[in-house]
Amino acid sequence: MRKYVIFSSVITFLFLFANACAIEISDYTTIFKINPNGNVNEEIGITLKERVNETMLNYIALGEISDFVIKADGNAIDYILEKSGSQYNVMFHVPSDTKYLNISFVAKDIVFMKGNVYGFFANLRPPVSDHIKIYAYLPKGFALYGNLIYPESYNISSDGEHIYIKWAFNEPEEDISLSFKFYNTNGDFSFVIIIVICAVFAVIVAYTVIYYRKKVKEEFLKGFTDDERKVLLALSERGTCMQNKLEKELGFSRAKMARIVKKLESKGLVTKERIGRTNRLFCKK
Repeated sequence: MRKYVIFSSVITFLFLFANACAIEISDYTTIFKINPNGNVNEEIGITLKERVNETMLNYIALGEISDFVIKADGNAIDYILEKSGSQYNVMFHVPSDTKYLNISFVAKDIVFMKGNVYGFFANLRPPVSDHIKIYAYLPKGFALYGNLIYPESYNISSDGEHIYIKWAFNEPEEDISLSFKFYNTNGDFSFVIIIVICAVFAVIVAYTVIYYRKKVKEEFLKGFTDDERKVLLALSERGTCMQNKLEKELGFSRAKMARIVKKLESKGLVTKERIGRTNRLFCKK
């Protein structure tokens, strides 16, 4: 299928390598760095237990690849690249006394997309090694989608910019199939903006209403004396209060309090209920 690249290249390369040199591998590492455009930078690192003799090796890759680079102990090696259909045949000369090999290239069609979700799939058969590690780095700003990650023996971590998955194996006897899904978190940014805008709008409306009510109340109270405003504010806060208790709190005489209550009652702001020798006052909101 167009969207899957099967890395039989790894199988062929390591088979020839092991038979030609009769050496052992201590560490084998494959790193996939996924780009936002779906291309994948793949790097294969091989650490040998012993330095090899001079030899010629062959690497066969299936699928679209580019930017092929081979290094021995950090030094670039010349190679011959032949293409036949969808198959790339890479031949290169490994210098004597080599301890580390590194193969890197850009692979296409490993990542496929359905809707807003990306999928990654690769099938590997690493050589027999003491330690096998595989890393898959997501593009910056991307996150894993769901928990469908295979193989299931993995760890998820981050380098501060990229989320990555790590698998570790000890001499696997079967092929290793890697698969997981991920998505661009920036794709949900417009939704976040809408939420933020709505929240800001709600705060502005609430502030405007509170401010308007406060201004109306201030304008309303301008039509009263200071003593009348004191009574109105006290009743507004409490809702109801005994008249004799309020006049003592405000330091008013009984006659003064009676005049204020009568004026506020005439304006429909206060009602009173006779209780004994005093009144219970109610604020009409």
